[in-house]
Amino acid sequence: MIKRILLIAVNALLLIAFIVCLSLSASHKNTLRSQQAAAAWAGQSGERFSQLSVFFPESFEFDEASIRNLHTSIDNALQTVSLESTQGRILYTDAWSGVANVSIYHERGPISAKAIAVGGDFFLFHPFNLRSGGYLSPNDVMKDRVVLDEELAWRLFGSAHLEGFEILINNRPFTIAGVISRETDFASSKAYADGAGLFMSFEAMKDLVEMTGGEAKILCYEIVMPDPISGFALKSLTDAIPDQSVHIVENTTRFSLSNLFAAIRAFGERSMRMDSIEYPYWENAARYIEDWLALLLALTILFIIFPFVCGVVYTVKIIRFLIRRSKSTARKAIEKHDKRQYDKYMIKHGTTVPDETDEADNTLDDNTDPEQDQEPEENQDTYSITDILEHDHESDGTPDNFNVEDIIREVQDNG
Repeated sequence: MIKRILLIAVNALLLIAFIVCLSLSASHKNTLRSQQAAAAWAGQSGERFSQLSVFFPESFEFDEASIRNLHTSIDNALQTVSLESTQGRILYTDAWSGVANVSIYHERGPISAKAIAVGGDFFLFHPFNLRSGGYLSPNDVMKDRVVLDEELAWRLFGSAHLEGFEILINNRPFTIAGVISRETDFASSKAYADGAGLFMSFEAMKDLVEMTGGEAKILCYEIVMPDPISGFALKSLTDAIPDQSVHIVENTTRFSLSNLFAAIRAFGERSMRMDSIEYPYWENAARYIEDWLALLLALTILFIIFPFVCGVVYTVKIIRFLIRRSKSTARKAIEKHDKRQYDKYMIKHGTTVPDETDEADNTLDDNTDPEQDQEPEENQDTYSITDILEHDHESDGTPDNFNVEDIIREVQDNG
């Protein structure tokens, strides 16, 4: 009894741990909004889209001209599956970014900040929460607008409502378009360690860097495009950028079971960075989530193995018990039917055969008429065994006296 209680308790605890792991996995998959651009772009259309990211080493040459060539390659790939952008229907959108350190001049002195230079529809891929104002847009005519994060806004002005204010960045005036708050999820909080920062257009960053003799680099390219057949978008982008030094990630499927199993198999190796790519903090946050999901998947499997085996064992036992019980019930029913047939046959021919029910019959109340339990002879049903026996005696002229043992043997032989 104690072993059974202990077994039930262990299985209950393992099932609770299994459910907790499943809940945490479902929660972590939806943690990063930077991995959900495909769903945002698709909206309610019901079409399949895929989000992909390309990360470049600093030595890789990828600029605005490369992006235009990439667009041509993607358009050609879409035409092969009868998809084409029209004036009222844009099939894909993309964004690119780089980083640089800038100096913001303030009345209390210059403040260093990390600037992320963005192009395209960057804030579709990274929908930060706005505290005031708005985002930068690819349709902006003037490229002298910036978006501050909340930390930098408070350091500069002591407020988050700064739309329309001007600041000097590397001695050039810029207008504040809005203020955003950084992600607060556990992965992004660990991945982002650059302190106060801002976002500016890639064109403006390029001008600032070139003034100091430097060169602005695109380090990350992101795209959402149709994926009518699984793997089509990834293959199209890989064919357009075949260089082996770049790292291409399909964000839409990165948290799938197959990818998480691959992460488990590559445990340890993922920590060894063999490339010269400087990943942005949102990609590091996504990789951190991947590691957590891989761990939770492994724990989920471990927690369910013992309850699953116990469930299979008990299911087999129950099935065997039910089979044995059904066979026993069927056998008893057949024996009871055969005995009833035999008793009625013997009563019909005036022969009394004692059985195990006689003692029970003797205990009946004296006022009970035993003959009430017997049906008149003419109302007796006709049974196949009677027909067979009567037919045999009528055909061979045997007198109507029988050997009881022979009759019992014949009844048993006939089922």
